[in-house]
Order: sequence, then C-alpha cells, then structure tokens
Amino acid sequence: MAAAPSINSLPYEVRQTIYSLLGQHQTNSYRWNGEPVSTIAHYAAVSREWQEAFERYSFREIRITPKRLNCFSQIVKSPRRRAIVQTLRFHVKLDRYPSYLDGEQETSEERRRSTEIFTDALVTFFRAMTHWQKTDTSPLGLDLHLLIDSPSDSSTLLGRNGTPLTTGRALLSHLKLDLETLSLPELDIFSGFRCTGRHLQPTSLLAIVSKLRALEYLDMELNHDSIRKRDVQQRNNFVAGLEQCAESVRVLGLRRPSPMIIPSTAPSRKPWSDFYVHLRAFSQQCESFEFDDCVDAAQFFAPFIVGPSPDDAPRSQEVPFWARLKRLNVRNSYMMKEPYLRVTSRTEALAYVQKVLVAVGRASCHMPELQFARVCQYVLTDGRLEWFVLTYECYAGRAVLLVRGFVPGKVMIDAWKHPIAEKRVEFHIHVEDTDPNAPEL
Repeated sequence: MAAAPSINSLPYEVRQTIYSLLGQHQTNSYRWNGEPVSTIAHYAAVSREWQEAFERYSFREIRITPKRLNCFSQIVKSPRRRAIVQTLRFHVKLDRYPSYLDGEQETSEERRRSTEIFTDALVTFFRAMTHWQKTDTSPLGLDLHLLIDSPSDSSTLLGRNGTPLTTGRALLSHLKLDLETLSLPELDIFSGFRCTGRHLQPTSLLAIVSKLRALEYLDMELNHDSIRKRDVQQRNNFVAGLEQCAESVRVLGLRRPSPMIIPSTAPSRKPWSDFYVHLRAFSQQCESFEFDDCVDAAQFFAPFIVGPSPDDAPRSQEVPFWARLKRLNVRNSYMMKEPYLRVTSRTEALAYVQKVLVAVGRASCHMPELQFARVCQYVLTDGRLEWFVLTYECYAGRAVLLVRGFVPGKVMIDAWKHPIAEKRVEFHIHVEDTDPNAPEL
C-alpha cells in the first residue's frame, strides 16, 4: 500500500493556499471583550516553512504589557517578523482594588499611583520602540492601540449581552499623564493611534500624539461636552493643539465616554467658541472625519444653518472648505441622557434633526471629494427610540440619498440636490421607511 502523500509534495502555491485558509479559520474567533483569539501558534513549530507561513497571521497583531517588553523586543528582532506586524496593542494594567470599592472614585493618592504607573509604562514603551526603524515596518506603518485599565475594572455583574459590565470606579476615575516630568522620544513608525479603557484626558492624549510624527489615523475619546471648567479647558486645549501636534493626521474619529453614569451640566450653545472654531479648522485637512455626541453637529455645521438665530456667524468667520474630505460620519442623540438632552420635547428634537440634516447637505457643497456621508440622529421619547438616518453615496457617476425614519421635505432635498448637481451626476432618493406616521423633515 502506497504511503499517503506528504503536504510537502504539493505545489508551493497550493501549500500557501492551505496555510492561508487555515490561518484565517484559526484567527476569526474572539473573546467576550472583542480581543482576537489566535490558536495557530503551535502550527509554527511543525517546520521552517510552516513557521514562516503561520507567523504571517500570528504576528499581525501583538499584545504587549510593560513586563513583556523585553521578550517582545527579542521575538520581533528579525526584520522579517517586524515587517509582518500591523498592530501593537499596548496594555497598561493599573493596580487591583477590592470589590467594595467598585463604585468609589480613586482617592488623590490612588490617582497619583495610577498616573505614575501609566507614565512609567508609556516612557518604557516609547524607548523600546526607538529601536524600530521606519524601514522595518510595512509601507502602511503600524497601528498603536493603547489600552489602560485595572484587572478589577470588569464588574461581576453582566450586561444584556452577557458580558461583564464596567465598574463605577473605572468610569469615574479619569486618567492623565504627568506632563511636567514626561519625556517621550519621537517615533515615526506609527501611522494609526487608538486609545481605549480608562478615560484619558485629551491634553494627555495630545502629548502622546505630538510624539507620533507620521500619524495619519487618530481615534480617541473626547470628554463630555459640558460647561464644567475642567472639561471646557481640556477640550479647548486639545483642539487648539491638534494643528501643531497632529499635522499629518488625515483620519479623525472622536467619541464620547461611554457608558456615562454621572450627569454633567448641559453645554451652552456656542458654535463660535474656541473649540468649534479650532475643530472646524483642523477637520479641513481630513480625508475622513467622524464624531458622536461629544461634538454637537448643529454647532459644528453652524455656518450652514440659515435663518435668524442668536448663534448666527459673526461676519469675521470664514465658511470652512473641506477640500480632501471623502468620508463623513455624524451621530447625535436627543433626550437620551445628560448632558446630551439638547432639547425638551419631541417637536423641538425633530426641528433640531432637520436643521442638522439640511446643514450637512449645504456643507457638502464645500466637500468636492465627498464619496460617503452618514448622518444619524436619535430621539428618545416615552421609552421609544426613533432613528433618523440619511446616507449619501456617490460613485460611478451616480449619487444616491438613502433616507430612513422620515420623509425628506423640499428644503432638505434642495440642500442636497444643489451640490450633487454641481458634480453633474445622476441623483436618486430612496426612502426606506414605509411607516405612514414617519415625520416630514
């Protein structure tokens, strides 16, 4: 009886296809917290060929802790392995705490200790990464995902989807860097940066961003839109420093802290405040821009809101022009939770929603390269969540507006039709919602 053929007897291309399919199958599973689970590491020990084939999957995303930095540096010492790496997840673990403190804020001493742990870990990581050269990485650069939390931040309570809830302590205890003593070397190997876990003060994030000199993608949590002096100062300092510290960023994503458990004072409506002026200015260098409740869409697009209002633009204000913008994603909610109530009634909420949808349409006249836009507005009344979604897609000589949750009125259609007409493409509107009670906006 003839021996079974060896996999090595197959053509090289066939073997690579097998490795590819096996690698994808083994890396497409995830833990409850969203982290990928890789089960292919042991395959690399079969042979030299298997090692090189499966390292292309196992080294794409590497999770590092401060204690494993030396081991990590040795593992990825070879240029071949460094060229495989696409994402580094640097996980900074803060001190544990007993369960009876789950709902308590950190004390001043505990905050100082958390700042010390985080600052020391970040300095160590940046120094270790100075041994990497830009030529070591892929042409697209590396993504850095910074995760900061305590092992005790996961509550024993479970949410609706069966995953552990985050403790009140984790939500209440904001984190910052010691900026007076912080000394980080500049790195040019990272093209993307995302921060999750404990809420990190925006000015501390800006200090990190300023050292990532080749950064193109930035996704971060922006603290609550409120009139608290600390929040206002943090937000203003952050956006004012973006143009200088993040001049290479072309993809910007801003998101609010979530979930929120402490209501904060509702923000005053000041679309011409330093925050909105600087944010509008910086967004004009972006190719992709998205934000949620941390930015009020009506205030951001205020230059395109027509009509008598105390918030009308001063004559000195310039109308923004987004020459590079290709993708826009806006999400705002009304009457959901403080400080994002914004209105006091459904009637007022619908008027606000229409104002935003029309303003974005008018603004698209100043976005000549826009290919995709999604504007989602959510209104919660009497326990019922209403969605008002407008999606714009422009490709292959055709522009399409997809509308859900409302019937577009003449003002809104005209607001979007004019910029589309300037592009000289076909224009189509599809209303997805067949509810006869859907409001006209």
